[in-house]
Amino acid sequence: MIFDAHKGFGREPPRYDICIVGAGAAGITLALQFDGTPLRVCLLEAGGASYEPLTQRLLEGDVVAAQYPALRDTRLSALGGSTNVWAGWCRPLEPLDFEARDWCNADGWPFGFDELRPYYAQAHEVCGLAAFEYDPAHWTGVLGEPRLLARNRTFTNQIFHAQIQNFGHRYSAQLERSTNIDLVLHAPMMDLRVEHGACKAVRVRTLRRQEFAISAAHFVLAAGGIENARLLLLSAESPDAAPGNAHGLVGRYFTDHPYVDPGSLVLRDRDSLDFYRLRPVASRAGASSVRGILSLRREVVEHERLMQAAFFFHPRYESHPAFAQPEVKAFLQLWNKAKNRAVPGAGWAYARRAVGAPHQLLLALARKLAVGEGPAHRWRLRAMFETEFRFENRVTLGDEYDRLGRRRVRVEWKLGETDIDNMRRVTRLLDQAIRESGVGQLELAFADESSAWRHATEGGLHHMGTTRMHLSPEHGVVDENSRVHGTSNLFVAGSSVFPSGGYANPTLTIVALALRLGDHLKRVVSS
Repeated sequence: MIFDAHKGFGREPPRYDICIVGAGAAGITLALQFDGTPLRVCLLEAGGASYEPLTQRLLEGDVVAAQYPALRDTRLSALGGSTNVWAGWCRPLEPLDFEARDWCNADGWPFGFDELRPYYAQAHEVCGLAAFEYDPAHWTGVLGEPRLLARNRTFTNQIFHAQIQNFGHRYSAQLERSTNIDLVLHAPMMDLRVEHGACKAVRVRTLRRQEFAISAAHFVLAAGGIENARLLLLSAESPDAAPGNAHGLVGRYFTDHPYVDPGSLVLRDRDSLDFYRLRPVASRAGASSVRGILSLRREVVEHERLMQAAFFFHPRYESHPAFAQPEVKAFLQLWNKAKNRAVPGAGWAYARRAVGAPHQLLLALARKLAVGEGPAHRWRLRAMFETEFRFENRVTLGDEYDRLGRRRVRVEWKLGETDIDNMRRVTRLLDQAIRESGVGQLELAFADESSAWRHATEGGLHHMGTTRMHLSPEHGVVDENSRVHGTSNLFVAGSSVFPSGGYANPTLTIVALALRLGDHLKRVVSS
């Protein structure tokens, strides 16, 4: 059933078997694992059925990071969470991502890729994707053969799946029909009540000042990579006493995937690069899509002591340098907001910047309307990079308060010189491979200097690491089963538990981990 906390339950909330805080990809996936079972599940969502300006303001905070948007623009408070504006890119982490790598501060995961493999396959179904198959040869009927670096010893062609999928829209009817899952909208969590290592209740306060508590046998925070840490820190008189924070790690190791438009691939002969274009896997409406990318081979990553990276190509109409101008990028972000492809609202800052170069906007618009697919000599590159999970990058509580009386969040994220050096080295390797193959070369869009690379980075809005997973409470916030260290019945779901993040977008792994946690909770509850 679906309730609205603004209207009340109409009764005293029952004691639940499981209470999940956050109805995004992780929370919805986890809750639905119990649909139709004897277990009573409460799924709390701070927002409503869709975007609401006042609710979105609860996500405001301070950012100490270069080239990073306002926090309210980095996630969405509504049923479905950030999948409301998700581009749908999906790929598992690489097996190497689960292993310890001393050259990039990666301690490794408590388990390997094979532990998540069956859950990744299930996650494909949850996300509405095609078959769990990432061998490029499987998709040649859709994409054709890779045309770049097909037999290169440094780079390899890989596959991304994609499906724009709003989890709120996809699963709201099932949640409405459920007789054992209660979804409660407009129910922001204030804090957790923890006594002697056991979580007893979640305290909720609505924007209309109604208050109530949800009691349960087990609790799961699934509110996102920033909010999970914030909610833990809010759940004690001082952050030092927060659940899982005995060693001061709650909120630490925050990271994101930096995106960079490093320049252009200039081909000797015109090519349409079809393998790297997004193509539907079937002709039916709603079919998911696949596309190719270029990434480093595992042996190169290990031998050269690099971090993971992937390269893909902007559409043909974006090959013009006008699309690299900040005014055009601001306009495109404003357009995405209007089309609900980015968090709506707060568009004035983007509008003010966009009007600074009207001639560039007209040129970009003309190319978008007039230039279709086809072969070209020049293709603008886009790259996504893995970065170190650094102790000093963190989520803390700020000095200001939101409308509910909760301390707002503060995010600090700074790329290290090792991160920048990795971007430069990997891009040079790509240029070298392209030149040696005889098909062309790369042209950088800026000077190959650390400061220029740092200025060119954009946050991918993939918040990770703030409640990292580790067997030991001295090195992590949750254990291998996502249980908060020092507690008996409090768990965390989402990318905040990632101890490393590779280059792949995190949602598929978030869903796989939620499915795995669901299996674990079934065993715990039945024991």
